[in-house]
Amino acid sequence: MGLRNLKNKIKSSLRKSTFFQDNFGFENGIDITDDNMVLYRKNIVVKNIIFVVNIVYAIIFTIISIGDPTNSSNWLLTLLLLPVTALVNYFLGKLIKKGSQDNLSQTMAMYVAAFYMFLSSILVYVKLKYGAVESENGNNYLSEAGYILIYVSLFMCAFYQDKKMLRNIFLWVVVLITILHFTLTYQLVSVANNSDFGETIYKLVTGVELRDILIRTILLLVYMLILYIFVSMTSYMQEERKIEQAKRRSAQADYINSIKNVFDIVIPKNKISEDEIKENIILCRMVKRLASILNLSEDEINDLDYFTSLYVNHNFNLELDNESTEDQKFEIVKQNEIIGEDLILRIKIKNKTEEILRRVLDKAQNDDFIKEAREEISDQRTQIIVICDIYINMRSNRPYKRSYSHKNVMDSFENNFKIYFDALIYDRFYRFNTDFEKIFDED
Repeated sequence: MGLRNLKNKIKSSLRKSTFFQDNFGFENGIDITDDNMVLYRKNIVVKNIIFVVNIVYAIIFTIISIGDPTNSSNWLLTLLLLPVTALVNYFLGKLIKKGSQDNLSQTMAMYVAAFYMFLSSILVYVKLKYGAVESENGNNYLSEAGYILIYVSLFMCAFYQDKKMLRNIFLWVVVLITILHFTLTYQLVSVANNSDFGETIYKLVTGVELRDILIRTILLLVYMLILYIFVSMTSYMQEERKIEQAKRRSAQADYINSIKNVFDIVIPKNKISEDEIKENIILCRMVKRLASILNLSEDEINDLDYFTSLYVNHNFNLELDNESTEDQKFEIVKQNEIIGEDLILRIKIKNKTEEILRRVLDKAQNDDFIKEAREEISDQRTQIIVICDIYINMRSNRPYKRSYSHKNVMDSFENNFKIYFDALIYDRFYRFNTDFEKIFDED
């Protein structure tokens, strides 16, 4: 069980770890619609890759040096790779640290990184090739392993997804690799020694070396073509993503403005008075009491209490910082949207309560209004809040009315307000009306 727990802990730690994403994630914390920022991030990632690859080179030469202790040049090259790696990373770091807004520095860093990856793979290939030639047991696998690194370096250049840079690199690759084939891979330059032109051509044409070079060149060209197609495809997809991102942000901005305008109009900005806060506390107590009489569950009562107190006790805030990004503003709006919708509904219920109360007091209610009001407050939650809120309003002083006694309020309910409520809710409210009188008088 101990080993299993350790294994699970290790897996959990690896899943939660952000090391790879932080150091090698091309889209980690950047705006993909900002080309300068994208190039800046790619330079950081490629710089980290170069550092890792150079460490791998050093490990390779260390293994070779251990296997061939008589060849001191292997140890020398292993040691020399470390300061070269540090120097290149330092130079790249200086360019990259100039920031995403310095496009020239980031472009220079991209070309430096690309050429360094290619040239370092060639240097490693040269060293491994000479080591294989000089070795008595003819370890040719070393030179072929070094040759593969050239392809690896080209693939690393493709990480930038820059077709123009890739074309420039390809031209240099074709020229340098062709020279490398003739001078190092097969040393065909020596064929021309002590031979006339015709004899040299004959040896080249009839030898297997030239055919092998042609095959290597064709394979290299095919590989470069595939890389270019891959980069073109990913660049196109990236451009499409940028377009979609721009559209999404435009839609976000419109959505943010619309929501903010609606909330600014509907939700009052004036400060809640102390009397309103006090009355809302009384209302919450009455609502919870009526809900319990109606045998609502504890969760339903708690939700009702939260909704009732929302008018005076909420953390709704749509003050958006101008320095925030559109995504940050969108998240703020989304977080406040549900609260805002509930708050608007709560304000609507409060206003409807006020309207019913005024209509009754002014004797201005009619059948159409009663039907409309009943439809608007038809759900149980709303009716519980409205009936309790009417009671509090009737018992309290208002600019348009004096306060009523409990008995007068209940008489008014029987004569005027009963028609607005469900029979069960009204019956429970009326039957236990002394409980609500006590709650009001206590506060």
